[in-house]
Amino acid sequence: MFDQNASLAEKAKMETYLKEKILESFNIFIQPDKKGYVDKKEIPYIMRYLGKFPSEAQVSKIILPAIEEDEPSDYIRYSKFEPYMLSILKTDEFDPDDIEIMMAAFKIIDQENKGYIELEYMKELLEKHGIGFRESEMKSFAEFATHNDPNATVFYYEDYLLRLQSFVQKHLDSVMKGFKH
Repeated sequence: MFDQNASLAEKAKMETYLKEKILESFNIFIQPDKKGYVDKKEIPYIMRYLGKFPSEAQVSKIILPAIEEDEPSDYIRYSKFEPYMLSILKTDEFDPDDIEIMMAAFKIIDQENKGYIELEYMKELLEKHGIGFRESEMKSFAEFATHNDPNATVFYYEDYLLRLQSFVQKHLDSVMKGFKH
């Protein structure tokens, strides 16, 4: 996302563009009565929108302590979030896992090596482990994983991962489409 080998002028232009994207994504999650602040529970969602996928442990032990006020509260101020997120976007830290790593994780869940996972079991895992999915995220996951088949009871994880990889790349391309070198 950030070209470390670019000229100083290009880096400055890219940094300005990234700051615009950080603000844009932050504003999606702002509480109407908390101008300039978001609930700290929204931080992993904002980061995912920007193409960074920290674990729950990384969010609670590294990220939130780095961006909280001196007196921690339930809200994160934009002026604390932006410089941190900008520095993350300039690195490969918290980038999505490689497809091989995700495939290995699904194979651990699919101990019988069927090539698919029961949708209800996966929903249970996504709701109760790690950063729990919201209802809307669960619905989106199920629709995406099953090709919008409302009668599906399983999803084929290899197909899911290939489509997910393509989707994430298209999303990141759309986030960055306004940046012209």
